[in-house]
Amino acid sequence: MGITQTAIGKIQQPPVWCGQLEATGIPVDLSAGTGVRLLRAILPDPTLPGDVLDISWKVGVTNNAGYPNGTRFTIGVGAHLFAYPYPDPAGWANRQELLDENGDQILVGMNVTPDVHHLALAASISWRVPADWGGSRMGLALVVDAHSTAWKVNGGNDILTVEPGYAQLRVHRWTDPIPA
Repeated sequence: MGITQTAIGKIQQPPVWCGQLEATGIPVDLSAGTGVRLLRAILPDPTLPGDVLDISWKVGVTNNAGYPNGTRFTIGVGAHLFAYPYPDPAGWANRQELLDENGDQILVGMNVTPDVHHLALAASISWRVPADWGGSRMGLALVVDAHSTAWKVNGGNDILTVEPGYAQLRVHRWTDPIPA
């Protein structure tokens, strides 16, 4: 991954990545706000305000809703990235969603229809660690939700399958040089 414009003058740290899924299914419901944490990467050193993180991720899902004897329907899939202090017993409870430089959500999502069946979602972003970050080690997590207005048609028990072997979260951290 090349240097981003916001990381000029900073030193690149070794990349951190994770391909181990924390869940292989996401319950389908009505809300886009009930996601499941799928991947997480823990940065090995303290992350400082002003550091730049180049984050890329990919995940594959399969829409088997209603299969084989139920009603097939379209499922909306949304992905969000979160940062949290690590290690901290309340770290995940203190998570914050990554926002862009304008303070807007960084949203990635798409509908997976029964005909599409398999959906690959991927994104790559650069994010500057905000000034209010405490300087602790950072955990980064990919959270994905599955939602549909038809979620109750089969009794409300449909699951969006997450495909093992395809998921990955990768982080490159750029930090200020240590003063001489």
